[in-house]
Amino acid sequence: MRLTAIAIWLMLLPLMVSAHHSRAGYVDEPIELEGELVDVIWRNPHVGFVLSVFNEDGEEELWEIEGFGSIYALQRTGITEDLFKAGAPVVMFGLVTPNRSRHFLASHVLLPDGTETVLQANAEPHWPGRTLGGRLQWVADEAEAVDAAEDNRGVFRVWSIPALADRVLHVPFTDAAIASRATWDALNNFTSRCEPEGMPRVMINPHPFEFVDGGDTIQLRVELYDQERAIHMGGSIPEDAPASRLGYSVGHWEGSELVVETTRVNWPYFDNIGTRQGENVLMVERFRLSDDQRRLDYHLTVTDSGTFTEPATITGHWLALGEAIAPYECEVS
Repeated sequence: MRLTAIAIWLMLLPLMVSAHHSRAGYVDEPIELEGELVDVIWRNPHVGFVLSVFNEDGEEELWEIEGFGSIYALQRTGITEDLFKAGAPVVMFGLVTPNRSRHFLASHVLLPDGTETVLQANAEPHWPGRTLGGRLQWVADEAEAVDAAEDNRGVFRVWSIPALADRVLHVPFTDAAIASRATWDALNNFTSRCEPEGMPRVMINPHPFEFVDGGDTIQLRVELYDQERAIHMGGSIPEDAPASRLGYSVGHWEGSELVVETTRVNWPYFDNIGTRQGENVLMVERFRLSDDQRRLDYHLTVTDSGTFTEPATITGHWLALGEAIAPYECEVS
């Protein structure tokens, strides 16, 4: 087994735009792990591998490898399942966990032909040479958007995130909110159990979503966990509105801007590192369509006195890249 300490940090996904991974529960210093691929598990929420490694005593060990990234996140950057062949010698770069024997979180994989696959969507290459994946191959700009004005569908289409670093966060956490992370288990949580995420996490992820015009109700279809939000138009939130992980949402139009207010959120986490949010959280979203209909700007305000010292805000945008919503089909590892 070859474990070479590397004196650089992994470029981790921003807190609110990562597919799912938090580095909590893993050691801080990444290493290289060399071995032979035994199995490739192409699944959501993260792809996986089994790696045969020989230790210093010449004994074979089977390592469980979890990769950064969902199937959508990898395929968008040109990384496909057929690149990884059982029996192939590879080198992996990532983090080990002290909490689980022979468990590894891989951000980069070096293939036999010298091609590096960067599984972590906003990371830079680790080795020199040909690269697939990573930050540069994820980014899209408005020049790549479809001619949305031609079919004049407004917001009612599929929207895709242009870059993982697109989001701007203002999250003034209270001391109590920060302390609530102490009970978070990075290896056993809603992601590892394939439990659909609630608001606001469901809107802050790399997967595409689609607005569907249902008249009095707009359906917001999210690829992540195949979820659907119902936005009730033109009304107010009833006192007996049911609570759910996605909350109860009402919306109205202000010109070409869709304004959505959500309460009754029965989902305990604000983010993917265990920061708790309260039952009375209020979320106000603004979706503003550009004149050429290629870009959808987003502004989210979250009011929760137990979690924030003042209202938190998250801003960003999506582009009309002509993608489709695919079945998520999450599988517990």
